[in-house]
Amino acid sequence: MSYAIAAPIRPGKTEAVRRLFAESLGPRKAEYEDLQRRSGITEEAYWLQTDPAGDTLIVVSNRDQAAFMEIMANPQTDFDRWFRDQMQEVFAFDLDAPSSPTNELLGSWPA
Repeated sequence: MSYAIAAPIRPGKTEAVRRLFAESLGPRKAEYEDLQRRSGITEEAYWLQTDPAGDTLIVVSNRDQAAFMEIMANPQTDFDRWFRDQMQEVFAFDLDAPSSPTNELLGSWPA
């Protein structure tokens, strides 16, 4: 099962999101993989949706983000804290706020 999350990007922060994922999937890949492993995530894809009203990061994951968000609420490592700080800078949601309800799957269409 796949899960999709839409994360609105703060105005003017799209390049910072590109840098965040370039660093996380590049020089800090081992640390990022550890974070994902602890979250139970084994596969994700990241899509940038550009729109005149504002850019959005679309995350497609193999599982919901509950465990990941719990780690972001209570960072365990230096990388967790760094990643959380980056997320708070670039995304238009509060990591300290209670988690919103999980996404609702409306349907799927096999190819």
